Amino acid sequence: MNAWTPEELEEHLRSKDKVFLKLWKKGCGICKLSVPATERLEAANPYGLVFAGINVDEYPEMIEIAGTDSMPAFFVFADAEIKGKYLGFKGLDSLQTFVDESFSKKVQP
Repeated sequence: MNAWTPEELEEHLRSKDKVFLKLWKKGCGICKLSVPATERLEAANPYGLVFAGINVDEYPEMIEIAGTDSMPAFFVFADAEIKGKYLGFKGLDSLQTFVDESFSKKVQP
C-alpha cells in the first residue's frame, strides 16, 4: 500500500481511478492489525483498485474530511465519489464484504 498525501488522493480522484484508501494513526494497534488484511485485498484486487494510505498524524485535515477520528477508516472511491466508508477493523472477511458492497450498490432511479 502506497503512502499518499491528500494532494495525491485528489490527483487520483480527478483521474477517475478506483481507490481503496486507509486512514490511520501512528500508535494505533488496530491500524497495525489491519495491515495483513489490506495486503491480501491488494494482492487479490478484482476491482482494479489503487491502494493507498494516509497518516492522519501527518495530515490532520483528513480527519475532518473523513468525518471521524476513529481509526482506521477505510474508503472506496470510484468515479471521483465515495462508494463506501468502513470504520474500524473486524477482520479480512468484513473488509472484503465492505469492498464488494461498495461496488454492488445501485443508484435508485
